[in-house]
Parts: sequence; C-alpha cells; structure tokens
Amino acid sequence: MRDNRLMERSWERRHRFVELPRAELVRLVSRALPGAAVVDARPLTAGLRNTNYRLELAGGSAAVLRLYVADPEACDREAAVVATMAGRVPAPRVLYSDATASPPFALLEWLDGLPLHEVLDGADAATALELAAVCGTALGRIHSRHFPAPGFLGREMRVVRRMPAWAPAVLATLEGPVEERLGLELAARVRATVESNAGRVEAVWSDAVLVHADYKPWNLLVRRETPGSAAEPDAAAPPASRAVPARGPSAWQLAGILDWEFACAGCKLIDFATFLRDEAARPAGFGDAFASAYLAAGGTFPSDWRRLTRLVDLLNLVQLLQSGDPQTTEDLRRLVAGTTGGT
Repeated sequence: MRDNRLMERSWERRHRFVELPRAELVRLVSRALPGAAVVDARPLTAGLRNTNYRLELAGGSAAVLRLYVADPEACDREAAVVATMAGRVPAPRVLYSDATASPPFALLEWLDGLPLHEVLDGADAATALELAAVCGTALGRIHSRHFPAPGFLGREMRVVRRMPAWAPAVLATLEGPVEERLGLELAARVRATVESNAGRVEAVWSDAVLVHADYKPWNLLVRRETPGSAAEPDAAAPPASRAVPARGPSAWQLAGILDWEFACAGCKLIDFATFLRDEAARPAGFGDAFASAYLAAGGTFPSDWRRLTRLVDLLNLVQLLQSGDPQTTEDLRRLVAGTTGGT
C-alpha cells in the first residue's frame, strides 16, 4: 500500500506550466506595481493546475505571480474570497489582478511559512495534534460565512450557479470512462452506497457555508513561535497577512491559507474530507483534535460526521477519476473502495 502522505503529491500535473520569459514577467509586474524591479523569478511547480512564479523584488520583498490557466473565472473569484477573509484567517492579499488578460493573472502577497505537510511528516504525535487543532480553528472561522444555497460564487461573493445535489452528481459522473476506471464491481458498490445514503447526505449537503474546497496540508503554511519572538500579530501589518494564533500556550500558528480558486458555497464536510483524507497516516487523535478545535471556533457538524465526510468525498473522488492518469486512478480506486467496501 502506498503512503497516503505522498499519494496526492505524486499525481500528474493537469495543466501545462506556462514558461514566461523574464521580459514578460517584468512587464506583468510593472502593470501591477509600477516602478517595482524584479530581482529574481523562480517557477513554483508544486501545484497541479495554475502557473505560479515566486518573484524577488527590489527592496527585499517577494510576491507570487499567478496565471489562471485552468479556470479563468477563478481570478475574480479568488480575489473576492480573499478580501472577504481579510482579518479572519491569514490569506495572501491580492496586490493586483487582471481578469481580462489572456490568461488572467494576479500578483499575490508572499507569505512566509513552512508547508504543513512537510512539518507533519516529521512531527511527533503531540505536535501533529497541535497543528490539527490550529487548522480546525481556522476552518471554523472560514465556515462562519453562510449562504442560502450551495453553488458556485461570482466576483461579488454571490452564488451565480447552483451546485447539483450530491447523489445525482455522483451517479452522473460514473457514466462512461469513470465506470471503466473503477471497474464494474466497484462502480456498482458506489451506486449502491449513493442510493442508500442519498437522503442523509443531502441533509448536510444543502447547508451551505463558505468552503475553501482545497483545504489540504500543502495549501497551509505554519510557523512556530518561540519565547521572545513576535508571537503577537504586528498591528501595523495588513490583516490578511497576520497569523491565526493558536489557543492557549501553543507554539504553532497558521501563517497562510493558499489557493482559494475552488472556494464555493457548499457543504462544510467538503473541507473536512480534503484535510483528513490522509488521516490514517497521522497519529491517533489527529481528526478528533481538528474537529474539537473547529467546534470551539464556532463550527457545527452532525454526530455522524466521520461517515458523512467519507460519503461527501465520493463526489470529489469520482470527479478526479475523469483525468485518466494511471497512478491517479490507482490511488482513487483505493480511496473509493475504502468508502464503499470494494476492493
């Protein structure tokens, strides 16, 4: 069995990385920050969709240039969502964006921090649970924004297109190549699972909050504060750049929540599913620490949230199967089987 901690990070990139000559990088930055000088530019290739460059600017500052090659509409949406979250959770400020460019692009604030997945992979049990709680607290704050119905957001943070119900969406996605990639027996188990749980899942699916929809450890930055360091947020810093302090004497803080392009009005368990997908590779109590901190931050969820979380995630898993990458298919089949009892 493959290590869950490495699974999704090994999946193939879904959209070609756009190689930009230095002159073009400089031109785009000059539009965003007139007079700013680019000292160095480095491709950030960890993502699977958009094209990102880390830019070193004169004076010692840094920024991220993002080209929205996967979904052009995400440029406006991400800017709107990040502005809404300012002062509530740490997210990179959008310094400039142009949704009319081809492709649309944005210049984002660079946030310093350690990728959560790297810290977790070397952490002891106590540290892992502490970090889980920090992330649960932040998610509770994100989910405090409610919507009248689940759907996809426009530039004004309003639902511009309704989200389909869970059961019909899963069953529709199964048709064609996805069923072939699952195999007939496992696909049949998915259908049976959906049909027997449709009513229960729909009850939580229709309760719409602001969902990050990609709340995974590699989209989360953390940092550790030591005695005598700047444990308290800098009052002069922009609200969105301040870390979310952990509760009590915790030394770890959440320094940044990245990649809001999938944000939508949706079921809160979508974020639970993505964050806890590799829970089996974490110390005992990791999910419970996350959930308890989420509740303490004002979040709510049903008593059978673990079972419902796995069911909600079925939609995401079968949609990801549409890519057809052999390694991705192997991993996804295993995850689907774990939910449905297939092999």
